[in-house]
Amino acid sequence: MIMDSFTSNHLEQARNNSVYDLSQLDQLRKRGLSNDESALRAAAQQFEALFMNMLMKSMRQANKVFETEDNPLSSRDVEFFQDMYDNQLTSELSSQGTLGLADLMVQQLSPTATSNHTPASMLPVNRVPGAVHSTRHAEADSASVEFAKPQQSVTVPYQAATAITGEASNGRSDRLNLSQGEWRASNPMEFLEQLAPYAQQAAEQAGIAPESVLAQAALETGWGRYVVAHGDGSSNNLFNIKADHRWQGEAAQTRTTEYYDGKPQREQAFFRVYDSVAESFNDYVNFLQSNPRYQQALNVGQQPQQFVEALQQAGYATDPSYARKLQTIMNSDVMQQVRAKFGF
Repeated sequence: MIMDSFTSNHLEQARNNSVYDLSQLDQLRKRGLSNDESALRAAAQQFEALFMNMLMKSMRQANKVFETEDNPLSSRDVEFFQDMYDNQLTSELSSQGTLGLADLMVQQLSPTATSNHTPASMLPVNRVPGAVHSTRHAEADSASVEFAKPQQSVTVPYQAATAITGEASNGRSDRLNLSQGEWRASNPMEFLEQLAPYAQQAAEQAGIAPESVLAQAALETGWGRYVVAHGDGSSNNLFNIKADHRWQGEAAQTRTTEYYDGKPQREQAFFRVYDSVAESFNDYVNFLQSNPRYQQALNVGQQPQQFVEALQQAGYATDPSYARKLQTIMNSDVMQQVRAKFGF
């Protein structure tokens, strides 16, 4: 019954948008020549349709194993019309963004989406903070979150948590109220500049260097692009601290990747949820200070290069490159500019 309705709906649409109407290709060509932005999406949908058609053909071929010679539906005529139907069906499905491939192609190829960003391949290593890869973490602490829901306001590649609520400034703040989901930073410089005052406060409380705090926030969240989701909003967990038996607050569950014996494994894990990003910074400080195994790292907190190495050795992360990635961010040009501006 559902399949009949599904088929009927798509056949009705096909009357006005036949895949065999070659004039549509000529119209698409003309739209492309006139720089019509909708032409890119239409072309991307065509590629998605081709991919889906390949999937359909593979499934049809797999079903042939169950066909018998006396089957009346197993004939060249049936296969001919079945192929026509599959072509039309995949075309209609792709126009609805069923697989999402067209959306990804538009995101990658659209001039308006990429004009403000230099490709990572054209930048030196110490100037590509956005190229930081996902981190791998210890079983009871923080963890790298894969497929975490990006913030609703993410519109550019280097989206980040860019301000925290008034706890960092006598209970009030003239910055964005992140408890309402207003997270915006158009580039890494904005990310660091807007978080710097609060990182300085957290660093002063923990006795560590502000640049190491900022580097961890950038690495753990991919510059704020991936933060663990909680319901319809954000967990505000900038440091990906897990919710174990010590945590009494709310928790959010998502998939994460951990390294065991050097091999990555995907698993489900619970992460702490905060009412604001300010709470995330405060809990990060408390987390380090309340765990004896991080005492050695705190002892060298004023030496950021040594601090991140000690942090990794203490088990904060299982990624063997965790400390090196943090050092890359701390040594980057953008970090040096922020350090000069804020005097740390």
